[in-house]
Amino acid sequence: MTDHPLPVGARVRHYGQQWPAARAGTATICEAVGPLRDGSYEYRVTAGEDVSRRTGPDNPETREAWWSSDVTIPADEDPS
Repeated sequence: MTDHPLPVGARVRHYGQQWPAARAGTATICEAVGPLRDGSYEYRVTAGEDVSRRTGPDNPETREAWWSSDVTIPADEDPS
C-alpha cells in the first residue's frame, strides 16, 4: 500500500495504466488536497494528451486531471 500524500513533483501513474512502460510514470503531481473525510487525498496531475503513451517531447504533459489517491501509484524508480 502506498503512503499518501505523495509530494508535489512526484511521477505517478493511474491504477488503470498497467502496461510496462507506464511504470516510469505517466503524470506529475502538481497539487495535493486532503485528507478528505474518508482519509483519501486528491491529486491534480498533468499528463500527456495521449494517456496510453509515455510522456515526452512527442506527448507533452499538457492535460490536467484530478486523480484520487485510491488510484494513484508512484512511478517505479527503476522501471526496467
